[in-house]
Amino acid sequence: MTGTDVGLHVGDVYSKALYDLAEEFGIVEEVKDEMTMIETLIEQEREFVHIMSSPQFTAEYKQSLLNNMFAGKISDLTLNFLLEVDRHNRTMYLSQMINSFGELWDAHHGISIVELTFQENLNPGELANVTQAISNAMGKQVQLRMSVKPAIMGGAVIRYGESVIDNSIKARLYRAVHTIMDSCKQIRIKDEVQYQ
Repeated sequence: MTGTDVGLHVGDVYSKALYDLAEEFGIVEEVKDEMTMIETLIEQEREFVHIMSSPQFTAEYKQSLLNNMFAGKISDLTLNFLLEVDRHNRTMYLSQMINSFGELWDAHHGISIVELTFQENLNPGELANVTQAISNAMGKQVQLRMSVKPAIMGGAVIRYGESVIDNSIKARLYRAVHTIMDSCKQIRIKDEVQYQ
């Protein structure tokens, strides 16, 4: 299992446990908002995850830091979750846990996540049109996660779950070149057979 796979697995396991408890206590929306707030903190304060993941700081220091930062500001459930994540030395996977929690929330609300990669950013009108077109095609509400990758040279790459539709110009050129190369190989083989 690669490091990425481990992170995804840990994220899934921990987020599922948190989601189930949040449902049991009837505070899913509150916990979701707290996860979003923690995600923002991680993005803005890069040192937070570094400190929490570092063996240079004692377990007592880390637990005290979490309590000082979050006690009274987030639900007891979310605080206890963070403390437990730290006790098991899994803070380095906190972003994956937050993402996975969001995906569980989306699934429970009938929202499907579709990832789109374009060569350049779409304006809000274009993005709304693409969202509506994909929602209509799938027959369900979708939420788009868009990324920009100039290397695809145009077109789009659409990812939904395990399915990928790569209609980028780069992929089309790659397929065309391989089709031509395969055709050339077949012609060469026929020529060799014919002249033997």
